[in-house]
Amino acid sequence: MDLIIIAGMPASGKSTYAKKLSRAIGYPIIEKDNIKEELFDTLGFNCYAEKRQHDVAATAVLLRVADDMLACGQSLIMVNNFRDDAKEALEKLINKYDCRCVIVFFGGDSDAFYRRYVERDNAHARHRGHALQEHYPPRPGDPTEYEMTREEFRQKFEMLGMDSLQVQGGVRIMVDATEPAQINVEELNAAIVNALNNKED
Repeated sequence: MDLIIIAGMPASGKSTYAKKLSRAIGYPIIEKDNIKEELFDTLGFNCYAEKRQHDVAATAVLLRVADDMLACGQSLIMVNNFRDDAKEALEKLINKYDCRCVIVFFGGDSDAFYRRYVERDNAHARHRGHALQEHYPPRPGDPTEYEMTREEFRQKFEMLGMDSLQVQGGVRIMVDATEPAQINVEELNAAIVNALNNKED
């Protein structure tokens, strides 16, 4: 069975590409952001610490679901901007099932990712729980806008290893996602399939 991990910086195009890959090879996707959004809507949060706990819980659920799927022989695509502290759990999962694994890492210019991150939030292009920091849902009269500073982006993402995750046990494919429109999807799909086929079963 196959495990394809799509990791890398926020706003680097991971989710968009994962959908294209899923359609091409027929593997289901599990994505942490989708789990977090359900937690936001079901539980809300009253401070940043609570929001961070949703992130920790969503990662745990993501890994548990991946474990259950691999246990029954289901290949899958897993999408998340993993931090350095997820490295051990990912390696344990790969080794547990001895699956064919490819880690597709979306890297590039962090300043470009930051600009897209802010633009995406300003355009309300995703769930508001991701953008708001202090509480969700917004209370009557609350501003619903929040623009992360460049330094916050560095502290919350780059300093935690999301721009440099290294995982043992899988073939690593690097993608320059500075300009997502320039990614050749067909070539990347072929590289992933080729890497899987060249792994020992």
